[in-house]
Amino acid sequence: MKTQKNPLRRQITLFSGLFLALLLSSCSFFTESETNNAVTITGQALHETTGDPVADAIVRITQPQAFQETTVTDSNGRFTFRNIRIETDVQFTIEITKDNFHTSTRQITATPGTEVSVDNVQMRLLTEEPPDDDDEEVSGESGGAAALILTNITEQAINIRETGGIVNSAFTFVAQDSAGRAIDAGQTVFFEIVAGPDGGEELTPLSAQTNASGSVTSNLFSGYSAGVVKIEARIERPDVGLTIRSKPITIAIHGGYPDLDHFSIAIQTYNFEGWAINGVRNQVTVIVGDKFSNPVKPDTPVYFGTEGGIIQGSGFTDTDGQATVDLISGDPRPADGYGVVTAVTYDENDNEISKQIPVLFSGPPSSGNITVAPEVFNIPAGGGQTYSLTVTDINGNPLPSGTSVTVEMENDVLTLSGDADIIIPNSLDPGVGITEFSFSVRDNDDENVDPQSYDITIVIQTPNGYTARRTFSD
Repeated sequence: MKTQKNPLRRQITLFSGLFLALLLSSCSFFTESETNNAVTITGQALHETTGDPVADAIVRITQPQAFQETTVTDSNGRFTFRNIRIETDVQFTIEITKDNFHTSTRQITATPGTEVSVDNVQMRLLTEEPPDDDDEEVSGESGGAAALILTNITEQAINIRETGGIVNSAFTFVAQDSAGRAIDAGQTVFFEIVAGPDGGEELTPLSAQTNASGSVTSNLFSGYSAGVVKIEARIERPDVGLTIRSKPITIAIHGGYPDLDHFSIAIQTYNFEGWAINGVRNQVTVIVGDKFSNPVKPDTPVYFGTEGGIIQGSGFTDTDGQATVDLISGDPRPADGYGVVTAVTYDENDNEISKQIPVLFSGPPSSGNITVAPEVFNIPAGGGQTYSLTVTDINGNPLPSGTSVTVEMENDVLTLSGDADIIIPNSLDPGVGITEFSFSVRDNDDENVDPQSYDITIVIQTPNGYTARRTFSD
């Protein structure tokens, strides 16, 4: 008996086959479309003189910005950029760099679905002279702009507005095509401040047209704030969808004249070991600002004087308005150990302005200047005693900063606590924690039933090795 075929099943099978075919056809269509839009860029970098491949060179697509990408040449000097998807013709700028070689730049136009080659990109060593053979030179009319090259800048640093000196800097770019030739006159170049102190600095003009040599010039005028200004030049090429940008140039705006309200002085060590030792150095630093609260112009001179020892006579401010000199211990020593250092400079009206700071020429220690009170050095079992300790230099002033003061006691039963290991701080005036301290002796041994006698020894040592010792006992 023959089996009857089901017409409905045959229709479903036929429909499924048609749907699958359409689906596969659709997938094939989209994949092929995407593939047709992909561009591949290949090339090879060669040594201009020897013709040898240049390996490990860095290759960048620099323009258009949306397609920026980087690769490296292989051992044969070759490079490849794959699957760059574009919808219309696009002009690409390719830049090849390597240490010790001049940078090479090429421009190519790519059509969707094509492979473009930039073979035989010639690279010249920095130590090699360019060919001077007339046959080697590129001839013909210049092409469209491909690069903006800075050719001159009149000032790398200018002064704040209304402070005197130079307050503007002119800078010149030349626009070149992909072969390095100056482009024809009439190309508009725009100028922009991309970073700066935002103190009212200005560019004039904001745009200009290239002359017959492809050059164009603008000016930066300073504002009322110090800082670094970054400037960029650019050319818009809507015909090929490109924006040509220069490398940013930097111009520093320096501060104005010194202002008393923004003039300060500091010393590294208030109590330095300068009374008994010659040649000990102590740094004195000034910070000088202008009336706008900015650092003054670099190399602004500041003059120094001292009542004790000697001091380097002048210093010159850096970009932060700071200048540092050394106070050096020596004669004359101030009678009571205390001296004054003075810093002097001049304001915008050429008036003298000054700041002062005191300094202590600390002397060596002396056993006679070590006191402990009360002078009781025995306690009953379970008892204790708190002592006041005073230490000064031979003039009765604070000991040098960094001096160590140690309290020692020999007794196995008693406990010593408080200010027993002291480092004298950086301080000008005597007082608690500088010349005055306290420590305690306690019998914390519950098993001890005997009164205890003991000796207390104070040991002092300065940073340069001066010592003093005194022992207290019944």
